[in-house]
Amino acid sequence: GRGSRLYRAVRERQLASSVSASNYTPTALGIFDLHLQSPPDRGREAAVSAWAELRDLADRGPAAAEVERVRRIQEARWLRRLETMEGQASFLAEWEALGDWRLSSTYFDRLMRLEPSDVHAAAARHLAADQVSLLVYRPRSVEPFAADVGEARALLSAVAARPASPTETAARSNGRRSVRPAVALERRTGLVSVFRMPNGLPILVRRRPGAPLVHLGVFSAAGAAVEPAHAAGVTMLMARAALKGTEERSAAEIAYASELLGGSISPSVTADSASWVLSVPAGRAAEAAELLGDVVQHPRFAAAAIDTERSIALSQLAQMRDDMLRHPIRLATAAAFGDHPYARTPLGADDTLAAATEDVVRAAHEQVLRRAPAVVAVVGDADEVELATLLARAFPDVANAPAIAMSRPIWPSEPVASVEPRDKAQTGLAVLFPGPDRRDTRRFVAHLAAGIASGLGGRFFEALREKRSLAYTVMAQASERAAAGLFLAYIATSPEREDEAREGLLQQFTLLREQEVTDEELTRAKVYAIGSRAIGLQSGAAVLGEMVDAWLHGAGLEELDEFVPRVRAVTAEQIRDLAREYFDPGRRAEGIVRGLAARPATAASATR
Repeated sequence: GRGSRLYRAVRERQLASSVSASNYTPTALGIFDLHLQSPPDRGREAAVSAWAELRDLADRGPAAAEVERVRRIQEARWLRRLETMEGQASFLAEWEALGDWRLSSTYFDRLMRLEPSDVHAAAARHLAADQVSLLVYRPRSVEPFAADVGEARALLSAVAARPASPTETAARSNGRRSVRPAVALERRTGLVSVFRMPNGLPILVRRRPGAPLVHLGVFSAAGAAVEPAHAAGVTMLMARAALKGTEERSAAEIAYASELLGGSISPSVTADSASWVLSVPAGRAAEAAELLGDVVQHPRFAAAAIDTERSIALSQLAQMRDDMLRHPIRLATAAAFGDHPYARTPLGADDTLAAATEDVVRAAHEQVLRRAPAVVAVVGDADEVELATLLARAFPDVANAPAIAMSRPIWPSEPVASVEPRDKAQTGLAVLFPGPDRRDTRRFVAHLAAGIASGLGGRFFEALREKRSLAYTVMAQASERAAAGLFLAYIATSPEREDEAREGLLQQFTLLREQEVTDEELTRAKVYAIGSRAIGLQSGAAVLGEMVDAWLHGAGLEELDEFVPRVRAVTAEQIRDLAREYFDPGRRAEGIVRGLAARPATAASATR
């Protein structure tokens, strides 16, 4: 968590892009695991700092505030796991396998009663230096972490690293929300109540009786696509840096306060939107709204905070370039969209992130919260007027501006490709076709086409992997944005079989264009689409996301009740017609990370 020792000692010091610890104790033997991802040149320093935290925990033990914070987090995780049927089923099976599902209550009670001395004793017993195993996965260009066990042990132990001091801060109000604002119920659409603040900001409230958690967030229709090219990635940088301190709270206080509530503020940026979301146990909604409102509306954007998030973003860009699934898709997207903002990833680029100043970040904050359509929303089990009122009190400074005009991208009229050679024994090939955009009802047809093509029982898997052994992995996916849609096919294959894999993939698209899918395929895809959506909506977070997406990017809240009938109404003829319109091999965009086993290395290329 953001309030943890590891996060502050390793991630906040820009030594790693992510760090986590976990414990797995099934029966007789348990495993305590610490995992971090670091830039190659900082791997040793990150490992030394993480090791120092473990040693300090074993030597001195935790502070009382640290244990209380973890109690709250564990309580919320317990509730979160039981929010869905799958979570409940796995919970019961796990505990029954350990002897009796009723043991879970005993375990939870013991967990909640643990004292700092108990944690200290466990750390001293189990986190001993002579019981540790170390695994380092590194690029070949980076020298080994150590020559042997002795050198590794000496390296970790010889360097003095300053452990991060625990954060102790009392929960407090920021004092801004003393006035109870008036909110007006505008209408009810299905299960969603729409309220309005005097400044016009909409508040969406969805009551879920019996829900153990409340999910709330602020959302804006200003994502990466509204960024100027020279500031690509600044919205993501801004959204993350907002958690690094406000006018009245430090980054450590924000992290501690959110986790004391049992949650963690999650910033997110897509091509078309930006958001901050927080979920906590139901009784803590008011405190959660106040904290979230302070973070979103009053960030300081100190230079050091921006530098930290910039470092993390650069590291994540490097990780993406090393990903044999995400990077080919990114290359294909850039080839397809050219100069349009949709060609860029929300993370931005190395040069644009380096150029992002404090003023540029503040301008992005102004754009997101005051110059774009925004909405505040909540899902939980509480009185609707009370929920709307606490959100209105927490977010007085978020405006509801008119929609931002978005140009539609022009899809290439001939095949385009972006190719990068890589010292890999595998080639990743992403093929993109255009598709329906977010408000086009044919998006339901596209998603069913993807369901027929993809999955273990899908056409692509059966034809290319099972029958011809062409692929390690093959998949298809339809997605849509506000101004454009995409239909993606991805295949991972041996470098020497790249041409054969491409030919096989395009042949499957030709079949979709020339022949209607079978009744069995269509029925299976419909059942899967309807069932997977129903399963997903057991989570309050998914309900919140779907509701806001319909409001900001869709045809309105009415479409929430249209999903099932629209899916059921799709015909085989509509799928063939969609394939004929969009799946033209002469207009495809490809992204290829080419393993060098089959072809001579060439410079990275891109054509459009």
